[in-house]
Amino acid sequence: MAWRSSTLPLTRREFLAAAALTGLSACRDNGMSPTTRPYVWGKQGLRHGEFQHPRAIGAWREEVYVIDTTGRIQVFDFDGAYRRGWSTPDSENGTPTGLAFSSQNTLLIPDTHYSQIIEYSPEGSLIRRWGKYGTGEDEFIYPTDIVQAPDNNYYISEYGLGAQRIHVFDADGRFARQWGGPGDGAGEFSRAMAIDIDSQGTLHVADTANHRVQCFRLDGTFLRTVGEGGAGPGQLKFPYDVTVAPDDSVLVSEYGNHRISRFTSNGAFAACYGKPGRAPGEFDGPRGVAVAENGLVFVADTDNHRVQRVPLEVLC
Repeated sequence: MAWRSSTLPLTRREFLAAAALTGLSACRDNGMSPTTRPYVWGKQGLRHGEFQHPRAIGAWREEVYVIDTTGRIQVFDFDGAYRRGWSTPDSENGTPTGLAFSSQNTLLIPDTHYSQIIEYSPEGSLIRRWGKYGTGEDEFIYPTDIVQAPDNNYYISEYGLGAQRIHVFDADGRFARQWGGPGDGAGEFSRAMAIDIDSQGTLHVADTANHRVQCFRLDGTFLRTVGEGGAGPGQLKFPYDVTVAPDDSVLVSEYGNHRISRFTSNGAFAACYGKPGRAPGEFDGPRGVAVAENGLVFVADTDNHRVQRVPLEVLC
């Protein structure tokens, strides 16, 4: 998603030792030693710090924002301590699948099942809502994720009947252009679920039901496809979220493969981390991934009803 047992991040020596044991072409063995286990918080429930299928996650400054299927937005510090929370205006029809942060230091939430974008202050004050249901140029069916480019334009991924596309809006929320359509060809989508932009202006889109990530210039020019359907290294199965790390590498949460995969800025496979299960470093249908500026990675471990924090180094 766009900006994206208790141990500290790995030291350089610990990481090199782990790499020597596991190699770089396959997923990490998450049970190697206590120093490689991630920090885990949360369990199923409705109290502060508990979750019902957390699905969207973002790291901003020194806080982590998490949205679950109740429509709650909970904010934590990097160690999982609860700070504050609030709920979206409506949740009966469904809840948001993504979140991001604007250049104006606001929280942007595509309210997926209400066909709108909601903008909050970091403290939870509602600033504005824009968008409406429909297939027109300035309308949405199911908006899934949003990112703001350096030119202040908003890029929004969307799916739905007649709405497999990428929208572009200006800073005031006015429609600028769009591209896409249903299918599995270049520039076509089957459930575009997440979107992010790297420092070179490359737009990365999680084309979920096509089991791939598509990359574009900001004008919509197709560049390349990353990944293909499968469970091997470099393959993807229902990639639900994509986020760009500080070094411009790309992290992808794979709902179907229960892991996080990492690709270089040019789309080459680098590593993957995770396997099915409930132990630290294991996942059950992760839907969200975020990376902080300091290199900590946060995963919405959706069907385990928790968040996991891992150092970016384990995905090198």
